[in-house]
Amino acid sequence: MSHFKKTVGYLTTCFIVFTVVFAIPVNAAFSDVSPSHDNYQAITYLNEKGIIQGYEDGTFKPDKSVNRAEALKIIILPLYESLQAPDANPFPDVTTDLWFAKYVKKAKDIGVVSGDGVTGNFEGSRNVNLVEYLKMLLLSYNINLTSYQNPTEVLFGDVKDLKQWFIPYLYYAATTNIIHADGSNNIYPADALTRGEVAEITYRLIVNIQGGETQLYLSMAEAEMIKILQYLNSGNVDGATNSAAKSLQYTQSALTISPNETIVQAANSIAQAFDHLVIAYKEGLNKNYSAVEDQAGQAWNLANTAEATNSSVASLAQSIKNIAHAMAESARASQ
Repeated sequence: MSHFKKTVGYLTTCFIVFTVVFAIPVNAAFSDVSPSHDNYQAITYLNEKGIIQGYEDGTFKPDKSVNRAEALKIIILPLYESLQAPDANPFPDVTTDLWFAKYVKKAKDIGVVSGDGVTGNFEGSRNVNLVEYLKMLLLSYNINLTSYQNPTEVLFGDVKDLKQWFIPYLYYAATTNIIHADGSNNIYPADALTRGEVAEITYRLIVNIQGGETQLYLSMAEAEMIKILQYLNSGNVDGATNSAAKSLQYTQSALTISPNETIVQAANSIAQAFDHLVIAYKEGLNKNYSAVEDQAGQAWNLANTAEATNSSVASLAQSIKNIAHAMAESARASQ
């Protein structure tokens, strides 16, 4: 199977994203956030925009908890070009000399945060949980929550009281694919967020605002396509299979929303092509070389269809055709 791994590696180096819809590179910016990481795309995007940074040792520490002060900086920083240190303490525990005072002051001025009802403190060192972050994020971006004020349907197994203060924020995020429940249909509203999770939520909101739900689905699909390549390079066939299925699901969802957009049609064809490449790889492992040729041929045809549908995917489509051809040639040589 060395021939197949070599061709997959070639595609990894040649992977070029959808130039119209996507804007995420494949190279990892941080040593502990590989392209197969669940939050890779979000972390990379926000880092390139200067919204988040890593540490001096080249890591990002995606699993580290985020406190309220750090969370507020991530939210406020991209929204305002320049902020000055406040003249007076915005809260009793936020003095003007603290690095986050200017972000807290701005958030207070626009009605995003208020002090604790008893002490009046901001409590910047306390870990931020999911619903607190959603409230600060959505209010800062002036999201219209009118339609989410009084829902009647219970969406999560661990959130059944629909009168809780955070319901509008939680339901907006859930129904726009900014957050997802786990396999048990729980969302854990009070759990502290990690740096990776904060990046993911913020990134998904920004993409949603800029391009709507279609854009978000396509961006999620691309993240899975990148994972496919990483998984195949490491021999993780199950991971590649799972990501191929997700990529197809996301592009099909985008197609349901925007069936006439050629970039969406092309993305769906690309996702199908990736699925066939993964199947071809698995057939190669089983030494079923005729099936490799068949699956590689289908991948080639779908990539060709994608290129004809929207020329912005031409480079990626050509790379897929190259690997499909190489896999087919390797299969023929192995028979």
